[in-house]
Amino acid sequence: MSLNMRRARFPVIPLLLLTSTVLQAAATWPAGYRFFGRWDLRAAGRAVTVNSGSYVLARFSGTSLRATFDVSVNQAHCVCTPKGSFPTIAWRIDEGKWEEAEVAATVLLGDGLARGQHTVMLMVRGLDEHQSRWTPPLVASVTFTGFGLAKGGKLEKPLPEWKKPSLSIEFLGDSITEGVVVNEGRAGVVEGIPFTWPWLADARLSYAGQTATRLGAAWRQVGFGATGLARAGSGDAPGALDSFNFFYAGCPRDDWQPDVVIVNQGTNEGSMPANEYQPLYARYLAMIRKAYPKAKIVALRPFCGAQEAAIQAAVKACNAAGDSNVHYINTTGWYSGPLHPNIAGSAALADKLANALKAQVLSPKTSR
Repeated sequence: MSLNMRRARFPVIPLLLLTSTVLQAAATWPAGYRFFGRWDLRAAGRAVTVNSGSYVLARFSGTSLRATFDVSVNQAHCVCTPKGSFPTIAWRIDEGKWEEAEVAATVLLGDGLARGQHTVMLMVRGLDEHQSRWTPPLVASVTFTGFGLAKGGKLEKPLPEWKKPSLSIEFLGDSITEGVVVNEGRAGVVEGIPFTWPWLADARLSYAGQTATRLGAAWRQVGFGATGLARAGSGDAPGALDSFNFFYAGCPRDDWQPDVVIVNQGTNEGSMPANEYQPLYARYLAMIRKAYPKAKIVALRPFCGAQEAAIQAAVKACNAAGDSNVHYINTTGWYSGPLHPNIAGSAALADKLANALKAQVLSPKTSR
């Protein structure tokens, strides 16, 4: 039986005691929580995300830990996977084994832990891209409401490196960046849970998640299936030009400032004439630069090679205009598998991308 299926034998002490309806993000959660990813934190005690790969870190003392969620908008039924498609999560306590489960009102993350202090990383693992995730009600979303501890446990101060990571990266892309079907063929890990789209996805094991892990970076992972720069995609998601400045409809982007932004766009607009795509890409780069004035922007050649010339030309135009912190990384020869890389393919891509970033973007010789 999976860890989350066991019933805890202890009272849970809620960590969230705030009662205000709407507050600024900094005031809505106890200081011990650290959120990474695109989370809507505007309402007290509610962290909402429509992006796989969003995660929360915390440090706690005690022998047990559980997570609570509001699942009122999640729906099991979907045309693509009629037996159910609730979002999936993954977590790890300390440096232990990664565990996985579907979201539920309460999920037991750990029991019988050693006394003393522990860390937890809880991640949104996979969503169903076919369900609504842009226009409320956000069926394909995760609403985290807090960690619960057994009597005597408490939330501790976060680690210093969580407050000021040495490297922060935002990945902007489509379903490949999100990690869709990275687990193609997998039926789920809990007995009785059938094939569902969220089980086939895995943001942590996508090329983006694995690249960030290799670099020891804090990261954001933004991908919407079937989208392009102008092309709308699955789950009512608009194209990147219309979605970049929002977490979802009506929720503006926050003030996060990454060190590096990696753009992996072009795959879903490969049939567009290059002379039409290049100005769209240039506009997107300008939008990113306006939002992140100090970031290094990295334009990837899509792994399938789509719009290679247009992307490279847009980068060269930025450089010629004086922005030397826009980089192009040529991925030719990196990958030759199916459109959506599996776990092994994603790992190989992560190795290549991490090495390329170190050599071409993060090296002191490339700092400008």
